[in-house]
Amino acid sequence: MSNVSMDLVKQLREKTQVGMMDCKKALEEANGDIEKAIDILRKKGSAVAAKRGDNATNNGRVESFINSDYKSGSLVEVACETDFSAKTQDMEAFAKLAAEIAATTGVVDADSLLQQRSLKDQKLTLKDHLDELIAKIAESIKVSKVITFKVEKFGIVSSYIHPGSTVGVLIRFETEKDPSAQLDDLKLVAKDLCMQIAVNKPLAVAKEDLAPSVIAKEREIAEELLKASGKPANVIEKIIDGKIKKFYEDVCLLNQFFIKNDKATVQQYVDECSAKLCNKIVVKEFIRIGIGR
Repeated sequence: MSNVSMDLVKQLREKTQVGMMDCKKALEEANGDIEKAIDILRKKGSAVAAKRGDNATNNGRVESFINSDYKSGSLVEVACETDFSAKTQDMEAFAKLAAEIAATTGVVDADSLLQQRSLKDQKLTLKDHLDELIAKIAESIKVSKVITFKVEKFGIVSSYIHPGSTVGVLIRFETEKDPSAQLDDLKLVAKDLCMQIAVNKPLAVAKEDLAPSVIAKEREIAEELLKASGKPANVIEKIIDGKIKKFYEDVCLLNQFFIKNDKATVQQYVDECSAKLCNKIVVKEFIRIGIGR
């Protein structure tokens, strides 16, 4: 069909949000069949992705989804080429959909996530939505990180997305008893911990979670710096111990000073909350994702 009506072109544009000329060409190729034209545009998105696949994707956004019982949730990073595209409503909607599908299905890698059926239309996969988005924006766009946490017995999973969606945190902590009646209080604790992680960027929950090689390296650096100091060995050892203690305070969540009360550590804050709720809280894991970091 060499000519298609403007009304048909407008219908296709409303469905796909792709440019008018691309819609017209797709309809001409599909002989006026809108569904076939949509498939053509999706394939075009895949072609654009292949063509631009090596382009740097240093921008993007992070979104999360927590299931209604707070027992599982996901954090997803979607990377793209420009900050402008990262801030569009289309990118936001896609990233949020990706996070919801991840949390609903429990998948933990991008390839598996893209093969999952859409929650908006069971005939489509998330990959189909990605191809549509790429066709519209004409940039390389990738689901670059997928993190899913699930509570094993008692506890909650929660998240925090910093304004601008360039930093996101997902956290899981366990409780001694069923937390259902205390969910609102625990959500506040989780929010405080997530904000702590977003701001202070810890590397591990506790010092026991750090690789021995990391600690050994810090000690080696401290020893090298103090080697020529001329101080007695026992004094040097105490100084090194102090430096390692400071290192733990910098990189271990529970050893950090709490951002809302710098006279208490995060562990002390958690212990205080546990006592108030009569329900022991144990932080098990977290992940912090920062775009371009």
